[in-house]
Amino acid sequence: MSHQKEVLLVAPFTILPGEKGFSRFTYIANKLSELGHNVTLVTSSFQHPEKKFRDSDHLSVLTNTLPYKLVIISELGYTRNVGFDRIKSHRHFAKQLAAYLKVLVKKPDVIYCAYPMMGAAYEVGKYANNKCIPFIIDVQDVWPESIKNTLRFPEPITDTLLYPLTWYANRIYQMADFVVGVSESYVERVQQVNQHAKSYLPVFIGTDLGYFDSCNLKESKPDSDEFSITYVGTLSYSYDIETVIKAVARLNRKGYTDIIFNVLGDGPLKARFQSVAEELDANVAFKGYLPYEEMIPLLTNSDLAANAITKGAQQSITNKIGDYLASGLPVLNSSQNEEFMRIVEERKLGYSYEPGDVDKLVELIEMLYNNRDLRKVCGRNARRLAEEKFDRRTSYEHIYSVVEGATV
Repeated sequence: MSHQKEVLLVAPFTILPGEKGFSRFTYIANKLSELGHNVTLVTSSFQHPEKKFRDSDHLSVLTNTLPYKLVIISELGYTRNVGFDRIKSHRHFAKQLAAYLKVLVKKPDVIYCAYPMMGAAYEVGKYANNKCIPFIIDVQDVWPESIKNTLRFPEPITDTLLYPLTWYANRIYQMADFVVGVSESYVERVQQVNQHAKSYLPVFIGTDLGYFDSCNLKESKPDSDEFSITYVGTLSYSYDIETVIKAVARLNRKGYTDIIFNVLGDGPLKARFQSVAEELDANVAFKGYLPYEEMIPLLTNSDLAANAITKGAQQSITNKIGDYLASGLPVLNSSQNEEFMRIVEERKLGYSYEPGDVDKLVELIEMLYNNRDLRKVCGRNARRLAEEKFDRRTSYEHIYSVVEGATV
């Protein structure tokens, strides 16, 4: 075993045990503790996906059961993903975090920090650089590029508006001694402005295949007459759910009455998507935000997975991809991220189409509906890729090695 380290993990948006969803950071905190390191996980009093404050009773119970130390920094909270309340809330968090770092008695040996939140990552990077502590940044999302989609302006105007944030992002990236990211595209984004880091490591968010499969054992496939397409994730501007709804509506009218679209998730545009489905009389089931253990059997018992992403969205290889691949489902993909499009094509996982192209999507669904063997081939390829590259039990080993080997 390597020499025991004091590891400070900063992840404002993490999901704690007992909350819905999975988090890369609690997973890493657990494993590093198992490896014998002293880990402190710093996160927010506000839980981002559900937009609510964490329950203090639950937190105090949790604190006594976790193998790592949990530190909660106060945040003001907000109701919408984009707005001044969120900016104010994040600024408050960054300020409180800076105050916490200032009085830290025991200097960490290494700091592992999620990006975004921008302000928090900036404070942590500054602290690490000043104290000569190895600073590892883990890029989950490229801000401000990822909010481009919500701004309805011509590109040159958007770029000008976002320039101060882009400059700020570059400053944060430049502070990193080691770069980890959830895709090659994100790691490359950092590398454009930071050539001096000691390593650049893309590690997909992935899924714990052991846990995934254990969730699946509990329910075997019901003999269903439905042919289901499933989407998992947020219902917001970056996700092109509407095109899938329109395609399903058209297929239903064409006589494919057994085709159904399952939407697993929630978000600001849920009502809008629901009204589109009602208007078109499409066979769509909005199932809401389900616990992982309930979501997996539903997903695996589907026939196709929808990676429905809007034009211009900056998502690369998101959380859901690991689950889609582990399910062994063919993927219908509208993400224009070159890295993911290449993977879909080279590994024959399914098919890509342009966001908004209902005709093409109808054609693809119809083809896969009528070709069971092709679905099986794509599904097997997907599962094989999950085992090779998306199983956290093996892929995260690289992250632990970076943490254990980190020196400035």
